[in-house]
Amino acid sequence: MQRIKEAFLINLLITAMLFMVFGVAESESDTAVFGQMPIYRAETEDKNIALMINVYEGAEYVLEYLELFEKENIRATFFIGGCWAEKNRSVVEKIADSQNEIGNHGYNHKLHTKLSEEDSINEIKKTNELLKDITGKDCTLFAPPSGDVNEQVVKQAEKLKMQTVMWSADTIDWRDQSVKKIYDRVERNLKPGVLVLMHPTAATLKALPEIILLCKSQGYTFMTVSEIIK
Repeated sequence: MQRIKEAFLINLLITAMLFMVFGVAESESDTAVFGQMPIYRAETEDKNIALMINVYEGAEYVLEYLELFEKENIRATFFIGGCWAEKNRSVVEKIADSQNEIGNHGYNHKLHTKLSEEDSINEIKKTNELLKDITGKDCTLFAPPSGDVNEQVVKQAEKLKMQTVMWSADTIDWRDQSVKKIYDRVERNLKPGVLVLMHPTAATLKALPEIILLCKSQGYTFMTVSEIIK
């Protein structure tokens, strides 16, 4: 019994340390094992990266992102908040009609580690049902609001047959409206399999053309999250 307790405590400590390392801005990580931890980075040696855009605001920028991505012939994954989708159904439809991917970002941007299992699952499920109603497609990816995650949250998503996704490079564009900082954070973390987190902001829109040019000049291909983690 004592050994079991010790093993449990060691596992808990490792989980906490991983979250502290991987769950903060500008983090880098190895690929986590599905079923135990969320995915922070794709396991690949190929020069592939994925842009993941978490959306709870900025509809006007989302539309401009779509235009830019089409022009540059690249794909990204938009993780959409349910309450935002309710008010911006036409924008969600445009994302679905493009070559980009849609993921689940919860319904009300709540901290899922603070919710009961039932409430957490309902937040995810409600968003899934809404996005399915709008797009006709099922979501298979869940990005926890605020990057608030633990093993229990991952298991709750798994019950809905979804993989939990974090990031390996954070632009922190929701806080720092600096084109240079956004660009530098991508450049500093650029490597195969990286998942780059961003949001629909004016500064990111200005930084994106240079970020895309940087990545392409170094031989990188842009993929959706689902594609890259395969």
